[in-house]
Parts: sequence; structure tokens; C-alpha cells
Amino acid sequence: MDLRPEDLSERYAAILRSCSPFLVTYPGNLPALDLQPFGLQIPREHIYDPTRLHSRHVIDGLHHLDAFSFGGQEMLMPRWVLFDCGEFPGIVFGFGKPAHQLGSDLRKAYRVDLPEFDDVFVPLSMWVAIRCAEDGAWFGHNLSSCNYVTSTEALHGMGTITKVYAVQVAKIAKQYGATQWSSNSLNLHLSLGDMLLLNAYTPAHTHPETFTYRIDVDEKRLTAPLRPDWKREQTGGDRFVSADDPASIRALHDEIEAGGKFRLVRVERRGEETGSQRLWIETRS
Repeated sequence: MDLRPEDLSERYAAILRSCSPFLVTYPGNLPALDLQPFGLQIPREHIYDPTRLHSRHVIDGLHHLDAFSFGGQEMLMPRWVLFDCGEFPGIVFGFGKPAHQLGSDLRKAYRVDLPEFDDVFVPLSMWVAIRCAEDGAWFGHNLSSCNYVTSTEALHGMGTITKVYAVQVAKIAKQYGATQWSSNSLNLHLSLGDMLLLNAYTPAHTHPETFTYRIDVDEKRLTAPLRPDWKREQTGGDRFVSADDPASIRALHDEIEAGGKFRLVRVERRGEETGSQRLWIETRS
């Protein structure tokens, strides 16, 4: 399936027109990847080998992106973690622009505001994914965009289009991930497929009130949110979990460990704080 800008909502078409896709991965992985996702060619000059000095400035930009998104959540990645777990064995995919096409806010945030950096390619989004041993399965590690930095240069929809195209690049059949019940990005991940809950409480994580999920990727469902006629699911679910209710989270986890199967259906915002949002769940067995 090819996606043309004219087929997409304007916010996504604008990103395709103004930004270039990029990929960071070890060259040995390239034969297993789709380097023309939905008909969008990743330019050869924007495919970066993390073992080569040529990738240095782009990888510096990835760490700025990570800091914008997760620096305040005790989940900032050391450089070795991104290399060992993402850049070398998996993929880092996103969209970007040369520094001279950015405004002053973003150039300062990425520390490329001097004229000598005018031609440096700046990653404005990234999705980091790690390949699993299970055939066709990948774990989504990190989704970030420059929209956390600036409102004057925001590229609305950047997170969604980045993940959609990245899933296609990796040829993912099963996408696993972990996120917090209070995350303000839940709607984004939820829009790309049925989110099946594997657990509700994760002591192995820095933030125990984290759940793990699986999305069985369907191309039509994956790309639907990019189209002008798409509407988010507003109803459904036979129960809810409140992000600020640890007892209900633990109770749901106990049910899952006992064999219960559940699907996350929708997010109900309650006020401005995501910490009080309700997550509506469908019981599958």
C-alpha cells in the first residue's frame, strides 16, 4: 500500500512535504527492513550506521529528543542503552530537517544554533523498536517528538505518523510495548490497533504502575488514523481503571495473572491532569 500526501489529513501531509524520513540501524539489519514504507523512500544519505562517525550529530539529536520527552520522568536513556538496545539490534526511525530550516527555539534546544551547524540533519521525531526472538515481533521502546519543546514550531501529528511508518519499516506483525496508565500518549498508541493487555502492574519497571500490551498489526487499521475521515472510538468497554487508583490496577493485574484477557478500548480524560484519566477496558474472557 502506498500513501500519498493527498490521501492524508493535512497535518500528516504537511509533515511528509516538509520533512525527510531517516533511519538509524546497523547495516546488517537493512535487508530485513522496508526502506520504502508506504512508498516513501528513505534517502540513502539519511540511513545512519551507529558504528560510524558520520552518524554522530544525528545521534546527538536523538538524545536531545529523549531528554525533551522523558528527562523529567526518571526514564532518560544513557547513550549506551540506546546503542545496545535500539540503534544496533533494532531501529530508530523518524522525520527530520536540516538545522537551517528550523526556527531559533528548536536550534537552541538541539544546540545547533551556530552557523557551522546549518547543514546538520536534525531528528524531529523518533520511534525506537527492538526486535524480539518471536517471529515478526518487535518491542516499542521510545516514541518522542520535538513538540515537547516548542509550540511555535510544533508539527501536530508527528508522533502518530512516525510510529505508523516505523512499524512498516520494521515489517512488524506483533508490536509489544509498555507504558504508564497515566501516560498522555496512550491515545496515540491505542489508535493504531487493538491493544491487548499482557499485564497491568510491572515491578520490574522503574514505574511499577506500567502495563504491557500487544498489538496484532493490521495495515488498514494502522494507517486509518492518518486519513481525513478517521474518528477516534468514543464508546465501548465494560469497566474502567483509574490511573490514580493503584488498588484497581493491582486488582486487574491479579485477574490477568489468573487467566483473564482484556483489551484497552479508550481513554476518558478527567480534567487537565492525565494522572486522573480513566482507561476503559473490554473483557474478552
